[in-house]
Amino acid sequence: MLTNEKVLDIFRDYLEEDQATEIVQTRHGLAVMLWDTAGEDWSNVKCCPTPEALFEELLDSFISYQEFLVVQNSSKVKCKLSNEEQAQIQAMCLPYLEKRKEAEKT
Repeated sequence: MLTNEKVLDIFRDYLEEDQATEIVQTRHGLAVMLWDTAGEDWSNVKCCPTPEALFEELLDSFISYQEFLVVQNSSKVKCKLSNEEQAQIQAMCLPYLEKRKEAEKT
């Protein structure tokens, strides 16, 4: 069965790397919050009332973070990722999806 604790464990490596993403316990469930350094405020807050919602939000956050890294590390100005870059990021999601399947079995 998927639990919030299992989801947080699945994404532990990502959450340690992405210092802009915070997970906060609220009365309504866990909230995934994105810190905007330039604006010095939270730019995005999503309430995740279930472990499944938390997983989906963290997977989306992971994808956005990887896209940010590609653009940030690019030597040229980009507005859009190439198909190859998008495919690489999707492939990076596979271990998280596999870990979810394992967590759902136990």
